[in-house]
Amino acid sequence: MSSDNKYPDSDNRNNTIQTNIPLISTLLYFFGSLTIGIILMIILVMLLAWGTFIESAYGRRVAAFALYGSNWFAGLLMIFGLNIFCAILNRLLSGRLYLPFLVSHCGILVILTGAAFTWMWGEEAQITIPEGTASEYAVKTDSQQFTLQNIAINSSTTHNSNNSVSIPFEPGPFNWDEYKKDGQINYEVQSYRDTLWFALQFGRRDSGKLSLPNSLKGIDVEVLDFYANSGLRRVAPMRLNLLWKKIRREVSDLGEVSEFARNWETIELSVPEPENYMPMEIRGQHVEMSGGERVGFYVTTTMTELEAFKIGKPNKKNEFGNWGQLIFYCGGQNHYINVDKLIQETEGGKSYQVSGTDFKITDVRFITRSLILRFAVVAASGERRVVMVDADNPEINIHAPALGVFVSYWVDPALLAKHGSEYVAESMLHRLAQPRIEFLQAPDKQLYYRFWNGNEISSIGVVPDPAKMNPPGSKPVFTIGTGTEQEVEIRIEWFEPHDLPGWRIVQQRVGRSMNGTQRVLLRVTVDGLADTFWLRSIAPTLGPAQPERDQIRYICGNGRTISIVWNYVTVDLGFGIFLKKFVKQTEPGTQMASHYSSLVNFVNIKKKNGKSQIITQSTDEFDMISGNISISMNQPAVFKGNGRRYRIYQSEFNGPFHPGDYRFHDFYDGKIFAWETKPRDRLYLSTLSINDDPGRGLKYLGSFMLLFGIAWLFYGKKTGKN
Repeated sequence: MSSDNKYPDSDNRNNTIQTNIPLISTLLYFFGSLTIGIILMIILVMLLAWGTFIESAYGRRVAAFALYGSNWFAGLLMIFGLNIFCAILNRLLSGRLYLPFLVSHCGILVILTGAAFTWMWGEEAQITIPEGTASEYAVKTDSQQFTLQNIAINSSTTHNSNNSVSIPFEPGPFNWDEYKKDGQINYEVQSYRDTLWFALQFGRRDSGKLSLPNSLKGIDVEVLDFYANSGLRRVAPMRLNLLWKKIRREVSDLGEVSEFARNWETIELSVPEPENYMPMEIRGQHVEMSGGERVGFYVTTTMTELEAFKIGKPNKKNEFGNWGQLIFYCGGQNHYINVDKLIQETEGGKSYQVSGTDFKITDVRFITRSLILRFAVVAASGERRVVMVDADNPEINIHAPALGVFVSYWVDPALLAKHGSEYVAESMLHRLAQPRIEFLQAPDKQLYYRFWNGNEISSIGVVPDPAKMNPPGSKPVFTIGTGTEQEVEIRIEWFEPHDLPGWRIVQQRVGRSMNGTQRVLLRVTVDGLADTFWLRSIAPTLGPAQPERDQIRYICGNGRTISIVWNYVTVDLGFGIFLKKFVKQTEPGTQMASHYSSLVNFVNIKKKNGKSQIITQSTDEFDMISGNISISMNQPAVFKGNGRRYRIYQSEFNGPFHPGDYRFHDFYDGKIFAWETKPRDRLYLSTLSINDDPGRGLKYLGSFMLLFGIAWLFYGKKTGKN
C-alpha cells in the first residue's frame, strides 16, 4: 500500500521542481555572489572618485554629463542593485537567514530606490526676483529649449497668430567640435582630460536636427554648431584704398582755378563700440573723403534686410515728394511712400495705410533739420513696432524685423533745395548731393554695395571676395560708376567678417570657471526662406528685461514672422514668492558678504484672462498666504505647491543697483514700497534655489537601515551572537 500513488502527477511535479531549483540556485548564486559584488563596489568607488575629480576640475555640469546623469551609470547601479537583491534571495532560499545581513543589504536597496525616484521625478529650479516683485515661475537650470513664436502679419494669412511652441534642446557641456573620436580635446584643465573620452562618446546630448510639431508647418530649425563657452572679440576695421577719377578743382584767394587728379586715399571703417548703455543699436559708420564723397559700412544679421538693400532704389516717378521718399519693404516687395503725403495724412494722430499691404503707419515724428523720420508700424494682427530712418546716416536706421519690415529714406537734394532749404542746414544739402557708397555685410559674410551718385542709385552689386583680391599696389579689383565722372576704383586691403556688428564670436575652453556664454549657430527656414545666425542663450533668470539683440532673432516668411529664443524651461510652482527685502551683511572693513538672506512672503498670484503672469510688482495682483519668512544660506524654507514639497534655499544675489544704472530703473519705478517710508536708493536681485526630492525619505531610511545593520553585524561578532 505504501507504494500506491494517490496523486499520479506528483512525481512529474517533483521532478520539475528538482530540475528547476538547481538552475535558479545557480543563477542566484552567480548574480548574487560576493565576488561580483566586490568587483562592482570597487568599480563604483573608482567611478565616484573620478567623478569627484572631474567635478572639481570642470564643474557640476560636466560631472553630471560624464557620470552622475548618464544612462550607463544608472545601468551600472541597477546591476549593483540586482547583485544585492540576488544575494538576499540566495540567503532566504538557502535558509541561512541572518538579520544584520538582511537589514544592511535591504538598506542599500532602499537607498538605490530613493536615488532612482530622485533621478526620474526629482525637480531642481531657481528663481531670481527683484525686491518688491513676486513670481510663481522658476527655471530649470539643467533643461533648455528653443521657443518659437509664430507672429501673423497679414490679415489674409492662414497661420495661427502668436502660436508659441517650445522645443527641448540639450547640447551637452562641451563645444561640439570637441566630440572627436581620437580624444584630442582642448580643455582648460589638462588633468583627467583623456578619461573624458568615454563620456564624449556616450553622454546624452541632442543632435543638430530638431523635430518640430505640425503647428509649425513650413518651418525647419537645424543647429549647425554649439559653443558651451564663448566670448567676443572686436573685429579689426575694414581698410579700403579708393581712387576717385573726378578731377578736383580748387579756387585760390585770388580767384585762380587749379585742377589736379586725385590720389589714392586709404580709409578704415568699423562698427563703433557703444559707450555704457545705449538703447540704439550701432551697426556701422561712415567717413568723408577729401572730395566730399562719403563711404559707409554696416552689418545686418538677417537676409531679409539684405533683400531690401538689393532692391532699395528710390523711384522718382512714383510717390516722390519734396521731403523725399520712403521705401517700405515687406513680403519681398517695395512700397513707395511720399513723405510729404505721409506727414500730411498722419497729422492729428491719424494713421496712414501703406498701399498694397495690411500695415499702417502712426505717430509720425519728423526732424526736418536732420532729415530723420520716426514712426510706428502696426500690422493687421495688432503687432506694433517703432521704426527710425535717417536720410543722411542709413547705418543707424532702426527697422521692424519682427514684422518683416525694412525701410529706407531717400531725399533728392536738388528738389529739397527748392522747396525746403530754409528748414535744412546747407551743409546737409551739400552732403546729400555728394556721391555715397554703402557697404553692407550680410549673414552670409559676403559684402554688398550700393552707389548713390548724388541724384539716384546708379548701381548695386556684390563685392568680389577680398581673399581673391590683388595685393596693395597692383591694379584695383573692381570699379564703381564706370564711365561717369563719379567713377571710383576700389581695393580692399583688409576685411574680416563680423558674426555680430563689431564682433567675432570666439570659442573658449571648457573649465570649471567659465566666464563666457553659450551660443548656437542656427539655420532656420521659414516658407523656403533661410537665415543662418548665432543665437546667445538667455540666462536662467526671470525678470522684466526683454531678450537682448543677439538673444532673439526674427525670420520672415510668407505673411508671417517667426521669432526664436533659446531659454530655459520654466516651472509653475503653484504659489508665488514675493521678495520684500534682501539683507546683506559684510565683513568688517570690506565689501565681502559674510551673510545674506531674503525676507519673503508666499502669495497666491491672481490670474488674468485665465493665465498667470511671469512677474508682477503690484501688491493688488496677489493674495497673502504666509508672510515675513526669512531664507538664508543655512536656513531653507519649506512650502507645498502642485503636489510637491519644495525646499527653498538662498543661492546668490546681484546688486546693489543704484540710480543711474539702467537695471535699477528697469526693476524699480521709484514708488515707495508699502512697508517702507522712503524711496529706494539701491536695489538687489535675490536668487533662490528650489528643490523637490521625492526620494529623500527613502534615502534617509535606507541610510539608517544600512548603518543599523552594520552596527548590528559588528555587535553580533563582538558578542559572539549570530
